[in-house]
Amino acid sequence: MDYSIKKRLLSSVLEDIEICPYFQPIICLKTGKIFAYEALIRGWVVDTKEPISPSELFALSDSLQLTQDFDQLCQQLALENFKEFDNNNDALLFMNIHTNCIYKESVDDGVLPDLTERMGFHPSVIGLEFIESKANSSHELIYFVRQQRESGFLIVVDDFGSEHSNIERLILIHPDIIKIDRNIIHGIDKDAYRQSILKSIVSLSEMTGSVCLAEGVETEAELLTCALLGVNLLQGFAIGRPDADLKKIEKSALKKIKSCQNHLRKQIVSRLKETSYLTSDVNSVADWLVRQIDCQPIESMETIFEEFIIVNSEIESIFVLDEDRIQVTDMVVAPHIKAKPHSYIFRVAEKGCDHSLRPYFTCFKAFKINRFFADKHLSSASGNMCRTLAVRLQEGKKAFILCIDFLEETIKTPLLSK
Repeated sequence: MDYSIKKRLLSSVLEDIEICPYFQPIICLKTGKIFAYEALIRGWVVDTKEPISPSELFALSDSLQLTQDFDQLCQQLALENFKEFDNNNDALLFMNIHTNCIYKESVDDGVLPDLTERMGFHPSVIGLEFIESKANSSHELIYFVRQQRESGFLIVVDDFGSEHSNIERLILIHPDIIKIDRNIIHGIDKDAYRQSILKSIVSLSEMTGSVCLAEGVETEAELLTCALLGVNLLQGFAIGRPDADLKKIEKSALKKIKSCQNHLRKQIVSRLKETSYLTSDVNSVADWLVRQIDCQPIESMETIFEEFIIVNSEIESIFVLDEDRIQVTDMVVAPHIKAKPHSYIFRVAEKGCDHSLRPYFTCFKAFKINRFFADKHLSSASGNMCRTLAVRLQEGKKAFILCIDFLEETIKTPLLSK
């Protein structure tokens, strides 16, 4: 269809519909600035003012085979409104790309770079946002990304972690920014499992040279949790709702940033103090236990461990290894582990287990030390994150290693009933 005919058809479709670009702020608490604004589209019937959702607008354009034209119209309106905005923060603009427009011919026509530069923007200040899992073809998606990146645009993958998000595609397209789906973010302040998943995504993004953005942040608690877990960029109702007035959005978002930074600083300081306290406390606890079992035969230690673990809720398990790396006592565990149903994945280690490859044993040979506090690791007894303090003991001519698992992070794990 001729472009002029398409344009007239689109105009006639929109004759009774008013559409307007809205914007939502994306902030960075580390810098204290608004990093970007995401451009969204809103529509309503002219006469009745009845709202029309973006999905309905695109469904209408799809039915008329005008998706690309409507998509470009939305981008043009966003650029026009953003151009009029006196952007004091040098914030970027994120524009959504409809997945039906991701095909080779749509890229080769060069409309998007031409439109951007005609409106007075260099592509480097524009992030192109799309859902990689909904692209029809991996080859066309990769071609689209390569061409747009060469033009200077930033590549933003939306809704990562939802539906059929593909890590293989993520590796192939090397996004500049990964937007983490709100289903992961929702309630994250109260859900250790979601927190662990988020930390894994943050780690993945760091290793691949991308920046994480948490979207759908609806409460301040979610916002602060995401920030503490290493997410650089944040977006959602907790920061600001979409609005057509960019000045109003800017003023409100900057105020919110200052408030959140103050709360974040307090939490960081509190955590640092707690970490410092725990490190010294861990050694004090270990010293006390060592004094209790000093000169005691191995077979009598388990009773002491059971009494000790009841009054120290931060300890998950205690056990002893011999010089041959073999567990020589039963693993005495906390009551909450005993209360769990039997699991084929995580289970309490029994006497005779070989711990030779555990870091809390190999460290003694490597560093010739008598005490070692291991990094966080997944407890094979509970599925929680623990840190093991290993202390070398001497009983006559024999050496033993006392191992104390301190709980670092509770994680819900799949369990099977007996």
